[in-house]
Amino acid sequence: MTSKKEIHESGYLRGWNVASWQDVPAIGTEIPRHIDWVGYRIVDTENQRDVWEMYCFEAESHGREFSPFEHTAHDLNEIAESKSYDVWEIYDAGIAAGIRAYWRKNLSRRAA
Repeated sequence: MTSKKEIHESGYLRGWNVASWQDVPAIGTEIPRHIDWVGYRIVDTENQRDVWEMYCFEAESHGREFSPFEHTAHDLNEIAESKSYDVWEIYDAGIAAGIRAYWRKNLSRRAA
């Protein structure tokens, strides 16, 4: 993982995997305040995808606290030392792209 493309692909795979583990929240479910940074409070047909994405990003964030993520972080930090671009920004963009691609491919027709 040394090029922008490889870094993005690594993030994309992580995002896809996190998304594959996350259930779509049921309509009418109350959203925990620590996750709802938008202010939805309750899952409805209009916000279901957004809420699911919030759950995915929350799960991904928590996953950074456990092994083997420290190896990924170490690798990204080492790469960042020799690059003029923000390696973490590219990696995080890949995560977001992977999460959203998983929704489009697997969940968009099944939601609600």
